[in-house]
Amino acid sequence: MKRLFVLAVSILLIAVLCVSLAEDRAGLVAKVVTKKGPLKMRVSAGEKGRVTDEIPNGTCILVLQEDEKWCRVTYRGKTGYCKSDFLILLRDADPSMLDYRVLQKGDKGDDVIALKQRLQELGYIRNGSELTNVYNDVTVERVKLFQKETGITEDGIASQELQAYLFSEKAPVCGQKLPRARTPVLSEGGGKRIICGCCMGEGCECCGFTGWINY
Repeated sequence: MKRLFVLAVSILLIAVLCVSLAEDRAGLVAKVVTKKGPLKMRVSAGEKGRVTDEIPNGTCILVLQEDEKWCRVTYRGKTGYCKSDFLILLRDADPSMLDYRVLQKGDKGDDVIALKQRLQELGYIRNGSELTNVYNDVTVERVKLFQKETGITEDGIASQELQAYLFSEKAPVCGQKLPRARTPVLSEGGGKRIICGCCMGEGCECCGFTGWINY
């Protein structure tokens, strides 16, 4: 009898937790799109509301309540209001994408390693390559390969939407030839540089038409 009671309590707690998580995710996913800089989240609707956070351009957040002028949103555990003009509602988006953060050059963390591991599983990074926790130029290059494979704008930034797709079963394996391995050499300033994987030294926009990428 005691075991049955413990089991019943455990099931009840799990059910409550699931309901709580579902309530936390109740709403619509929206993408921040500004002309310049981050989007201010305010404590109340209106320009006079105190700014509680700044949301980087391109970030996806959860909209709790729609409005023509100010939407009630949640971001990084905070709830506030953002101008509706700078939010694009993604009505068909899966809220689970909010589990990811936007990753780009210079970012560090376990999620960067997870990103590289998934790219490696799909063939965008060679097996045996060293995977660090730094989002470097090579990471930008391989994310661009994935974007090219999937028809996404090739900016080398791992957006939340991109990561949700990358970690899904629908993510395609690499059908392109990987850039050949490049040996680092010392630059005149004492730093290291490698041949640009896009142009292989001939010069392109990625490397500023120098043929090299410093790191």
